[in-house]
This record gives sequence, C-alpha cells and structure tokens, in this order.
Amino acid sequence: MSIKKMLASAALILPIAVTFIPSQAEAQMRWQVRRPVPVRTIRRQARVRVYTPAQARRRILVPGRWVQTNRGRRWIPAHYIYRR
Repeated sequence: MSIKKMLASAALILPIAVTFIPSQAEAQMRWQVRRPVPVRTIRRQARVRVYTPAQARRRILVPGRWVQTNRGRRWIPAHYIYRR
C-alpha cells in the first residue's frame, strides 16, 4: 500500500472515528437520563399470638448446677418448679 492511499484512507476514517469518542459533557448527560425505580412495599402477615396454657406459664426452669455437700461436690440436673 502506498503512502498516498494510507493518508487518503486515514483522512476518510479519522472524522468518523472522532464522532464515536464520547466527550465529558455527553458522559455527564447519560447519568441524568436514569429514572427512579418505583419502590414496592412488602406486606407481612401479622403475627398470631399463640395461647399458652396457665400451667405452662407457671412452670419455671431451674438450670443444672453443682452443689457443695459434706462428701464433696454433687451435680443436680436441670428441672422445673411449678408455682401456683
């Protein structure tokens, strides 16, 4: 390819290539085109309160523990105490 043909093709291609390069003003305008997305509210079902019998409400858990006795330490397992 001769130098004249290369210069001629560059002279034809260069103006077209320059139009595809985005300018700073064009880049700023692209961000302003964005539109807000509508917000969807998620509805949750109301919690249903479970009825607890009175006997279960009076039941108190006493956690397991070590107790010091005359013979040494003794493990007492966890148990429930029923109040009136």
